Amino acid sequence: MFKKIITLLMLLCNTITQTTSYWQWSHIDVTNINFPKSFTWGTTLIARAVEGNTTNDTFSTYAGYIKKNGTIFEQTPVGIASDHWNRYKEDIDLMVKAGLTSFCCTIDWNKIEPTEGNFNQEVLAHYNDKFTYAYTRGIKPIVTFKDYSDPQWFMDKGGFEREQNIVFFERYCLKVFNTLQATVDKYITFWCPDSYAILGYWNDSHPPFKHDMQQVGTVLKNILEAHVRVYNAIKKADTTQSVKVGIVKHIHRLEPWYPWDKIACTFADWLTDTPFYSFFTTGTLTIKLSIPKIFKVSVQHTNKLAPQSVDFIGINYHTHGFIKNFKRIETNNTKEIATDIPGFTLYPEGLYYAIKEVSNKLTKPLNIPILITQNPVATTDDSIRTLHAQRHLYAISQAIKHGYDVQGYYYCSFIDGHVWGGYDKKFGLFSVDRTTLNRNLKPGSHYYLNVVNKFTKKA
Repeated sequence: MFKKIITLLMLLCNTITQTTSYWQWSHIDVTNINFPKSFTWGTTLIARAVEGNTTNDTFSTYAGYIKKNGTIFEQTPVGIASDHWNRYKEDIDLMVKAGLTSFCCTIDWNKIEPTEGNFNQEVLAHYNDKFTYAYTRGIKPIVTFKDYSDPQWFMDKGGFEREQNIVFFERYCLKVFNTLQATVDKYITFWCPDSYAILGYWNDSHPPFKHDMQQVGTVLKNILEAHVRVYNAIKKADTTQSVKVGIVKHIHRLEPWYPWDKIACTFADWLTDTPFYSFFTTGTLTIKLSIPKIFKVSVQHTNKLAPQSVDFIGINYHTHGFIKNFKRIETNNTKEIATDIPGFTLYPEGLYYAIKEVSNKLTKPLNIPILITQNPVATTDDSIRTLHAQRHLYAISQAIKHGYDVQGYYYCSFIDGHVWGGYDKKFGLFSVDRTTLNRNLKPGSHYYLNVVNKFTKKA
């Protein structure tokens, strides 16, 4: 029997080829791009990274926590961050000057509702002033209710481990919507729910630092259910009938180093990607996986309203990764350009494949558009920042050319800030002087803004 199993596995492996595909960039004219006049050109701001003075969320609670691998979580305090809280008018004015037409911005649930049921009216008024100012300056905001951190009081209740806690998130979203609806007509419920579940409940990266695959499935299920409830609550409250509500999907392709590693890649797909696509196209989510002595997860959920609960999909794309001999390894640095984060090499063709995947499996069946809501690069090398923009914009242009409905691109991020536990990772179009907090456009950002101005220039 054992020999038969080995023979079958060998036959399977012989039918599988490595899926990694590299474009011949040396033969490609990356300036040969085209975008429709209606295309939205924007940038992204993550509240915790740029606002500052966040003290009562889960990231703050776990600051200094020593993880299992010995690294320290949030080793550098956030402090004032980039002081976007007080300088938002300056930043929005810079967006206008740069030619941008929109920005995708997360807001801080912890600041809005610091304790259960107690909403800070001054904070709500601040956000309303910020988005009103953006609107009057011709910058259309997209507001994201939830990213990776949570109010500590919410996590103390079990967070999204418990379905009954969805009511707290729904209440918060409606409170924000009722405050902002005069100037904001596009919202994102969750920023990468699959990443949130994996990072917090399996691989020891984010709070609450649990290692329970069943919880990964449960949390993902409850977040997707929460999205449907919030979507319908906002649609019911929207008197204009014009508000759009979407959700963001993180795409990080895991590719097999050897043919047999395809098995592990398929398991990863079954855990997060397939359930996401299935839920929003059929209304049913199923996660049933078991690897003896490693993990077991069994989750089944149905909400027939799910396929009618999303107006657009955001794609967050960084790079890709590999499985080698059933273990996760860093990206193939021998073929790809390194950035300041190990493993996060440039693989711009992967954005094209991400668009293709999401379109074929989700947005085409639902007849909804795609926005590229995050496509960051951490580097202090301006030549790499320029190359990143050139190749990723080319990949998007090719996707549009081939019939995929991509309607906007948001460069992440607008300014440098507190990211991945410190200030050393430089993602911004604009640098931030840590002493003066002055903003300065980076030389490597010119290419992106030149493209923006080329395609937004009035005929």
